[in-house]
Amino acid sequence: MMKTIQCCSSNRVPALVVLLLVMMPGAALAAGPEWRPTYDMAMKWVNFIIFVAVIVKYAREPIKAFLKQQKGDVVAEMDRLEAEKQRVVGEIKAAKLQAVENKTRHKEIKDRLIAQGEQRKQKIIDQARQQSTIMIDETRKKMENRILQAKDKLKMELADMAFDQALQQLPRIITDNDNQHLLDVYMQGMHLEQDVFS
Repeated sequence: MMKTIQCCSSNRVPALVVLLLVMMPGAALAAGPEWRPTYDMAMKWVNFIIFVAVIVKYAREPIKAFLKQQKGDVVAEMDRLEAEKQRVVGEIKAAKLQAVENKTRHKEIKDRLIAQGEQRKQKIIDQARQQSTIMIDETRKKMENRILQAKDKLKMELADMAFDQALQQLPRIITDNDNQHLLDVYMQGMHLEQDVFS
């Protein structure tokens, strides 16, 4: 029943519109010139209603399809832009993470190089100390040897000088009695040695 009412009412609307269109110009002419602006305004509205009815009747589905397609295109473009945004955000995060890793690795390399440099420096210092200790010991030994050599040489020279002086002075100092006394002492010492060994 509802369908019948809708069908009847939808058939009456165009018939009513056609009736008004047919009757209006005659009524407008009969009424006189002062009614013309009202008639023009009414006709504008009638034309507008007809235009809207034609669009609703024939262009509704294509417009809906066009708008759906546009909506789909806009949604697809928004999804593409969102995916692009996520990709760029991911790349930025990865770049930041890489920068942090590079900074950490750079610091580790710098610390390791500093530690290696300190170790090499300490090793060079230790080697220098060892070499200087060895050189000082060698120099001390050389100096001690030279001092011993100098002492021995001095002793020999002093002994030679004492012997020379003794040779020069003893003949003047020692008399024949001294020589006899020394000879007696020597002989007594020899007799004592013979008694000890026999």
